[in-house]
This record gives sequence, C-alpha cells and structure tokens, in this order.
Amino acid sequence: MTPYLMTFQNAQDVLLKLALPLIIAFLSAWIVIRMWMNRRGIDASGFSPAVVSALLAPVLLLSYFFALQATLENSITGHAALAIFYGVIFAPTYLLLLPFGITALVKVHRRGKPLYNGLLCIVLAVWPVLQLMWISYLSGNWE
Repeated sequence: MTPYLMTFQNAQDVLLKLALPLIIAFLSAWIVIRMWMNRRGIDASGFSPAVVSALLAPVLLLSYFFALQATLENSITGHAALAIFYGVIFAPTYLLLLPFGITALVKVHRRGKPLYNGLLCIVLAVWPVLQLMWISYLSGNWE
C-alpha cells in the first residue's frame, strides 16, 4: 500500500494522493478543535477553529507522508536520514505554522484573549512563500 501511495501516475493521481489527505487532515483537525471548544469552561469568542486547523493541516500532512516513507525504510540510519531531511526541507512549516497553531489553542484553553485571526491568516499566507524561498535557497537557485 505504501509504495502505491508514494508513486504518482498522472495529475488526477497527484490530486487524489496529495489533496485528499490534506482535506482529510484539515477537516479532522477542524472537527477535533471544534469539539474541544464546545466543552464547558472554554470561552471561544473570537477564536476560529477553521483558521487554526488550516495552520495545523500542513503539519499533519507532512507527518502523514513522513510516516508513509518511514515504512519503506529498513534501517535506523535510513529513518534518521529521513527525519533530518524532512526537518531541513520543511523547517518553515514546523517553525512557523506549528507554534502559531499551538499558541492559538493554548490561549483559548487558558481563557486568554485569542490570537487575532488576521495574524493567523497572515502567517498562513506567508508560509508558502517562505517555504518556496527556503527550498530555492537549499537547492542553490537563490541568488
């Protein structure tokens, strides 16, 4: 199953194997965060579960593909190299999206004022630009 999920034949296959897991990650994070928000004692006014789940969906997607590729590796050094590779390539994802998503959840849980949704949307818009710039820099195309 894993080799099938890691190979792409055509554009529809790419959409099915990349877009569908991202949509599932987004919707599952949204459902879990929304259920958590509806608990008694949590004041969620001004908090958007959709924005926070959009921040966390790429992290969940990358973790999903890391887990898929890790099943193909047989050695401990292969697992370590894969973890380092994902950590370096997707550093903007883990260093930008994950802290903002967790901070938004923690502030609401502690009954603090939630992060401004405009700030979260700005972070979500800046992330792909930073990711592309970072990959360009690593590949040597950045001059």
